[in-house]
Amino acid sequence: MTEASSRRPVVILSIVAAVLLVAAAIAVFLLTQRDAAPVAAPSPSASTSTPAIPPSPTPSATPTDAAPVAAEVVMAATGFTIVADDGSTLLEFRWRDEVGPAVAALTEAFGAEPRMSVYPGDGNHFPDYTAYDWSGFTLYDMIVVDGDKPRDEYSIPTWIGIGSNEVRGVPIEPEFGLAVGATADEVRASDPDEEFPMSGGDAQLRFVFDTDRTEIHSPEGPVEDLSYSVFADAEVGSGVVLIRYRPWSTL
Repeated sequence: MTEASSRRPVVILSIVAAVLLVAAAIAVFLLTQRDAAPVAAPSPSASTSTPAIPPSPTPSATPTDAAPVAAEVVMAATGFTIVADDGSTLLEFRWRDEVGPAVAALTEAFGAEPRMSVYPGDGNHFPDYTAYDWSGFTLYDMIVVDGDKPRDEYSIPTWIGIGSNEVRGVPIEPEFGLAVGATADEVRASDPDEEFPMSGGDAQLRFVFDTDRTEIHSPEGPVEDLSYSVFADAEVGSGVVLIRYRPWSTL
């Protein structure tokens, strides 16, 4: 056997040993990588960020004072007053005033348009009247006739009839503690100046309060600031059914 032939197995064995050594090194490397704990990725929440600025609250609208509304209609010898819920005066009406503003104010106060009709006069002392009726409160305004007395000279240019203690929630306040539905004895307790039966006899009574305050004429003629008395008509079983503001007269 030659020297070259004897060295060949040694070379082959060296190559095999080298290959095995490399394979072992690779296996050890893979094992160490598998056993190493993985490094966790940083949480997105851990990243530094600019804090959000909370939105500013929307400013609320500045409240405005509510407009005053009618709280009651207060009657008096010289007319009536619409009083507001804040105590202010919405309208003060006197018997010689033009009724246009009063009709508008009462319509606003009661929240409804009046029913209109003609209340006939007697063809002599009393003219016809336009009746503005709010179902419990009626304003009568004289109808001027050409050739007759002008309105500012007539003794009863307007008057009031009250058939309810309130109209659409607005109280009506007559004088002398009078109220629709009050009994005859309750009316007598208020000390009327006059009491007499009406056309229906004792079943219908009329009470008159403060007859002395009626003032429609003076020595110089019709007065500018008229003053009326108060009438209360009562029926047996029903009590007072109508309260009126008109002049008192013995005629």
